[in-house]
Amino acid sequence: MFLLNVRGEMCPKQCDCDMEGGLNRALCENQNIASIDVGVPRGVQVYVLNNNVITELENFCFKELGYNDISILNLSNNHIFWIGLRAFSALDHLTNLDLSNNRLRYLPSDLFWDTPKLEYLDLSGNIFESLKNEPFLMHTVLKVLNLSNCRIKSLPDRVFTRLPNLRKLDLSDNYMISINIALLTPLRKLGMLKLQSEYVHCEREFMTVESWIESKGIEYEKQCKRLIPKQSEKMIYAVDETKDELDVSKVWNITKNNSTVIPKESKNQTVMSYPTTQVFIMGLEVGLAVGILGTYFWLKSLCKCGALSCRRPQTRRQQRRTQRIADTELRQNLLWASIITPDLETPPSSRRQLSLPDRAPPFPTFGLNSGGETTSQVADSSRSETPPPPYHECSININ
Repeated sequence: MFLLNVRGEMCPKQCDCDMEGGLNRALCENQNIASIDVGVPRGVQVYVLNNNVITELENFCFKELGYNDISILNLSNNHIFWIGLRAFSALDHLTNLDLSNNRLRYLPSDLFWDTPKLEYLDLSGNIFESLKNEPFLMHTVLKVLNLSNCRIKSLPDRVFTRLPNLRKLDLSDNYMISINIALLTPLRKLGMLKLQSEYVHCEREFMTVESWIESKGIEYEKQCKRLIPKQSEKMIYAVDETKDELDVSKVWNITKNNSTVIPKESKNQTVMSYPTTQVFIMGLEVGLAVGILGTYFWLKSLCKCGALSCRRPQTRRQQRRTQRIADTELRQNLLWASIITPDLETPPSSRRQLSLPDRAPPFPTFGLNSGGETTSQVADSSRSETPPPPYHECSININ
């Protein structure tokens, strides 16, 4: 009936419908299909929809289309990120399901409760980064589970407690560094286990798990092998020489021989060989310490102040600035002195006539009468002239 429908117009143009191994097959690959409803005959048993753009599987999606005879379903390499709880309802004959390389992050533990004959489940290539400490899936018939390359960081102890008939488990290429024996204890029928990963730490705990796996007769490729220590890591001990048996009568019999023989005891000698890199680092540290101390004492002897806080010599600009400040202070002192004691300095001869006119001075002068004496009368031939200031002449006008 299926071939007859194919030769008619029942098989859609996006798919190739045929029969292989006594099963009706529909191959709908690489066609940018966004839904499982593409018009495939209802009698299909092998339904292949890989490398498409399917994003969701809604509840009862197969049941509503009448696909009740599917036994092999391939939905790999799609964009599926959500699956309804009853999406696989009515797939009572489903035995093989491939959901690899999708975008699944979470699955309800009873998602496959409507597929009682499911034996093979491939979930590799999804994103199950963190799993809770609860059953990941609940199925009593499932035999093969592939969880490789799912970015799993850790596996709690109760993840596989509801898979009693699981025979093969693939956990390779994940981010786990170790697992516990309690994780594998519920899997009593487990016959093959894969844990190949570059993130596994070969520590005592993980090596204990590997020994337990081998003791249970599980097919497993051992990850941690005993490494021969390097020559630089070895500790060589001298072997004790065999001692001859001593005759107690010869040693302690004082009556026959007063000389006491004390056997020589061989001490255990331990020879430690350090790695070349460690020796180099130690020498470098010692050299740095000696260099720092030598630099400190050299600087201490170089500095005159006896400490590491010596002053730098002044630049020309700073020297000129200091000289200007000193000159300004000198001028200010001279000017102030001329104001406080104006009679201590005698004006120069060139300006004496201008400073003393013929009229009477506005204020009394010391040593002169109040009459109208002239300049010649004020001048004293025996008094020496005071020279002017070296830079400039200071004059004060008092109104």
